[in-house]
Amino acid sequence: MSTNSLLNMGVRAMFAAQTQLSTTSHNIANASVAGYSRQSAKLATVVGQDLGVGYIGGGVGVETVERAANRFLAAQTNQSQAQSSADSTRLGMLHQLEAGYPLGELGLGQAGSRLFASFGDLAAAPKDAAVREVVLSAVETTASRFRSTGEHLASLQTATAQQLDDEVTTVNGLTEQIAGLNRQLIGSGSAHDQPNDLLDQRDALIAKLSQHIDVSRIDNRDQNGQPDGSVSLFVGGGQPVVLGADSHALKSVPQPGAPDQRGIAITLNGQDRPLSATSLGGGAMAGLLQFQNSDLGNARAELGLMASALADSLNTQHAKGTDLDGAVGQSLLRVGDPVAVAAASNARDSSGAFLAKVSVSRVAGQGAQLQASDYTLQQDPANSARFQVTRLSDGTVFSGLNNGAQLDGFTFDVGTPAPAAQDRFLLQPVSTAAQTATATLTDPRKLAAAGATAAGSGNTNALVMQNLAKANTVNGTTFSNQYAHTVSALGVRVQRADAASQASGALATRNKEQLGSETGVNLEEEAANLLQFQQSYQAAAKVLVTAQKLFDTMLSVMN
Repeated sequence: MSTNSLLNMGVRAMFAAQTQLSTTSHNIANASVAGYSRQSAKLATVVGQDLGVGYIGGGVGVETVERAANRFLAAQTNQSQAQSSADSTRLGMLHQLEAGYPLGELGLGQAGSRLFASFGDLAAAPKDAAVREVVLSAVETTASRFRSTGEHLASLQTATAQQLDDEVTTVNGLTEQIAGLNRQLIGSGSAHDQPNDLLDQRDALIAKLSQHIDVSRIDNRDQNGQPDGSVSLFVGGGQPVVLGADSHALKSVPQPGAPDQRGIAITLNGQDRPLSATSLGGGAMAGLLQFQNSDLGNARAELGLMASALADSLNTQHAKGTDLDGAVGQSLLRVGDPVAVAAASNARDSSGAFLAKVSVSRVAGQGAQLQASDYTLQQDPANSARFQVTRLSDGTVFSGLNNGAQLDGFTFDVGTPAPAAQDRFLLQPVSTAAQTATATLTDPRKLAAAGATAAGSGNTNALVMQNLAKANTVNGTTFSNQYAHTVSALGVRVQRADAASQASGALATRNKEQLGSETGVNLEEEAANLLQFQQSYQAAAKVLVTAQKLFDTMLSVMN
């Protein structure tokens, strides 16, 4: 074995140890950097030579520097993080929703109870001006509670829409960055040496993206079927947000028939394709959409139902009595009118106005029939001369309806021309009722406390109105029971959402820790490696020193 071979082995050993030291130092420096994966220098034995007396080793060489990665765990962690983000986002919004239904003195239920009780006081002293003022004050307080709660729900809708807009901006920024990294990584897929730090950056961006929207990942391949180094990301059941070097933007768009609500669409080939909320899976965006479409939508409908049914029962009964001047009772409480909204895709005329128009009205005296739901109206598929209405709360379909048909306490009126086969209308008999609730009677003399109304009622109207507190005037139950049910049902939603958030959060944390245990940096381990590689470097240096001494000895002998 020549001195030159010994020198070469020493140099290779020093280079290998130096590479290990540099890699370990890189790990230590990036130990606290989110998304960084532990790197390690992979060494390989240099094939020896047959010198006639056997094979003499050639030392060691550095094959590559690779990063610790686990694609399965990474995908699992991203998915669980997406679900956790959706659950925690929805829970936060539910807490804000729950704050709009205070109990006790400030609650809507207490205001309703005081209103009914004030009619009992009026029955006992029908001509007392102070008592009459108390009744009018109770009506105003109830209207005010409806307004404040309705305004709270409206503000939550505005906040939700703004957050969805922000989520879209964030997602688009992340997908652009991922596409940019793809452009740098294209061509590296089959390379022996990988750009580990760039791969970490891309994986960290995908993990961050998963907090906002659930994505599925595919590694792209070249024409020869080999990995090309880039990835594609898909959302909403297969819609691409990243295709190699290109990204496709999401958009926040008004919901069909509900301009104040937001939906999500993706722009492909210059066209906006809507994404269904259920197809988005997890992420904060999905949590916001679930809150908007389910929790907040139900809350608005239930609040509007209580306002509409209460106003109907009060006004209907008040009209059966007479005031101090002998006149028939007037309206006490006015709430927002029903709304019919045309879908954006409905047929329009040359000026852009919708051709077909639909209106909705509640039937007086039928408040108990109203439901906490919105509806859709379209041409009946089986008979173009009639209409089909679907109750969205439970999917009940009413087919073969004539124009002006009455259902669930409301009627609809279709103008001319009639809706085309593809036209759709969103009917909201109650959802918009609470926010504009107002007390319409200001003169205490106009309270219709008198009048023969029903046998056994004590022959005053005020007493009958007090007894409305016990009547099933709201969705088959009393006003107080309906309010209690609404509050308790909301509480159950919050509890379930909290449990779901805790469960998904724990799973996400566990998966993240498991991934970190395989790919993260352990400083104690790296410190031990540092000492080991330092010793290796020093030992390799001694090989060089020894080889140098042997070389010097050979020179002295030859001289």
